[in-house]
Amino acid sequence: MKQFAKVSDTALDILMARTLASGNSEERRPRNIHLGLAALAPSDYLSIVSAGTGAADFPDSSDLSTAILQAFSLLDTGHGHKAEFAARILETLGERLSQKAVEMLLGLIPPSELFLRPTIVDRALERFPQQPDVLRIAIRSELQNAQSVRLDALLNRLGSLDTSVGTAAFIQRSRRNARGSVTARIALVSSYTIDQLGPLLDFRARALGLTPEIYVAPFNSWAREVLDENAGLRSFGPDVVFLSIAIDDLAPRLAEYVPPEELSAIAEAAIDRVVSAARHFSGWAGATPLVVHSFHSAFPGPLGSLEGRDALPRAAWLSALNASLAGELRSLPSTYYLDVTTVANRAGASLHDNAKLRHIASMRLAPDVLGNVADEYMKYVAAAKRLTRKCVVVDLDNTLWGGVVGEDGKDGIRLGHTAPGSEFVEFQQFLRSLTARGIMLAVCSKNNPDDALEVIREHESMVLRESDFSAIRINWNPKPDNIASIAAELNIGVDSLVFVDDNPDEREQMRQLQPDVLTVELPKDPSLYRATLEALPQLQSLVTTSEDRARVASYQTARLRNEVKAAASNLDEYLESLDIVVDIESAKAAHVPRIAQLFARTNQFNVTTRRYDATQISEFIRDDGRRLWVLSSKDRFGDHGLVALALVRTSPKTWTIDSFLMSCRVIGYGIEGTLLAHVAKAAQAANASQLIGEFIPTTKNVPAKDLYARHGFERGVPHDTIEHWDLDLSDALLYPTWVKVTDHDA
Repeated sequence: MKQFAKVSDTALDILMARTLASGNSEERRPRNIHLGLAALAPSDYLSIVSAGTGAADFPDSSDLSTAILQAFSLLDTGHGHKAEFAARILETLGERLSQKAVEMLLGLIPPSELFLRPTIVDRALERFPQQPDVLRIAIRSELQNAQSVRLDALLNRLGSLDTSVGTAAFIQRSRRNARGSVTARIALVSSYTIDQLGPLLDFRARALGLTPEIYVAPFNSWAREVLDENAGLRSFGPDVVFLSIAIDDLAPRLAEYVPPEELSAIAEAAIDRVVSAARHFSGWAGATPLVVHSFHSAFPGPLGSLEGRDALPRAAWLSALNASLAGELRSLPSTYYLDVTTVANRAGASLHDNAKLRHIASMRLAPDVLGNVADEYMKYVAAAKRLTRKCVVVDLDNTLWGGVVGEDGKDGIRLGHTAPGSEFVEFQQFLRSLTARGIMLAVCSKNNPDDALEVIREHESMVLRESDFSAIRINWNPKPDNIASIAAELNIGVDSLVFVDDNPDEREQMRQLQPDVLTVELPKDPSLYRATLEALPQLQSLVTTSEDRARVASYQTARLRNEVKAAASNLDEYLESLDIVVDIESAKAAHVPRIAQLFARTNQFNVTTRRYDATQISEFIRDDGRRLWVLSSKDRFGDHGLVALALVRTSPKTWTIDSFLMSCRVIGYGIEGTLLAHVAKAAQAANASQLIGEFIPTTKNVPAKDLYARHGFERGVPHDTIEHWDLDLSDALLYPTWVKVTDHDA
């Protein structure tokens, strides 16, 4: 074996000489390398790094990485020197190092210094874009930049790669000072420890553009929080409350065998306590959603193999208990039953708690199910914060069916009741179910129209037919342009659309050119399409009305109206041909859900965009100082349902229109003039001399901007940001001649 005899002039030669001095054994080589590195002085070490060409002497990058990792562990030098060494190595040899070596070297550099060397971080992210530890280091560096534009994207990427509670907490701390445009106040009230949900909800809320404020009630204080007006829950003022009560906490005896007659008594008492609390909450919280967990137990079968022979098996008892709970909660306003067992099963997670955590931390939800519970919570939060989108726009090839119809033909595409093809049928079935929620469907496809429509109209396995779509764009135009055209046809904003396309290039173009459209990141596997859309919080609703269910048909018949309009010689002839009939009446309790929905969702034809919930609306109906009218409309093509309302503040001589809003699907038919004339007529009958219309301009309510000017109002003196429009009631407003009016208050 050749002995080491001479030290070369360059540090690189020193390293290689010492490495070779101990022989060429492959298994010994990494050890030799790190011994050589460790023996060098800091100046020599920097020379090696600076030389750069030394990397060629390590053809195997694992050897180089191992040498550096082990040498750093032996280097006896200050942290500052190590940081400098680490930075120089990453700058010169970073492309040759393993993930472990890169992470170690990055970790040696303080975030404040790493921030000043952005290329090091960028290179690491390019090489290891899916590695959580690299992302964490990049995030810590980015936190040094108060004006960071990519911090949010890095945090979102980390959260999608690592769904653990610890990572969620790290993300929450990193975003502590970040604020979105809309605040979501989420309250967690429980009989057991549920704090771990906080960071998970924070991450998910921010991904939706919300700024979360989360209130976690003190441990096992659920009864006081709901019943005591001095408790923290009331002062917090939540947007949505989640109530989780363990049946094992209400009935500790369930840890042992309990006779059937006692189980029945336990069930009755449990239902009474929870439902009474929910009823009390509804009494003071009004329309604030309360979401109540189903019961689950850590002790499902104390009799073991004899459980099935028992007169009342524990599993059957628990199932009946939850059915009763769900039934009772359905009778309460704004109260929802959340089946956490189904949530866990859907995700393939275990609901049963961790026995050790149950004893030492009073946790009753297993750690691996917390993320799924947080996902489910966000569906309620998104709906409560009015994030629900109105229309899902879908591609065709490889989205609604497998293959490309222009190449494969109608009979060659993959669509049927066996795989491959059954996954697309299942996806279409889900899409059609969205119409029951009042969510429209539209097509946006680059295709030959004749080929695509042949499949939609004639393929035996198509679930969705032409009549299921409220708008169709099948052409070769850019999809962002088609999306804008669809929104215009449906009289909704592009921020009401969801875009679903299998092509990542089309998705990226949509994100770049139409950022307000929600572009779904579809997985490559079509069998996961349905689950991906099922999980979208922006497709959830808390209330569904008959108008929602009729909405799709209404937009479908709009195409027929447009055909009539095109054939008419002028606008008046067209409007007369529609045979429009409206019913106007004072609002009643039965109208409240639909009125609340209009207040929450209407943005375009809405003069003030004031948002009132069901509790406030009920108070308006009873208030002698206010008048609230609703208008329903139909024509020869269909029934639109309740589509407009006017809320007026009254005084002896002056009536003021607080809110006037109308569904976008009836814009252009003169219906707004009918309701406005009705309000003026009522004011005259009450001997008022002046009708004032308030208008608060927004970026979205341009269609309502000229409502008052078109109907004879004159601009008055504004009050702060509120425009005032005045109408002298000495002359009556006239109903449009093409509208037949039924006045139920007359």
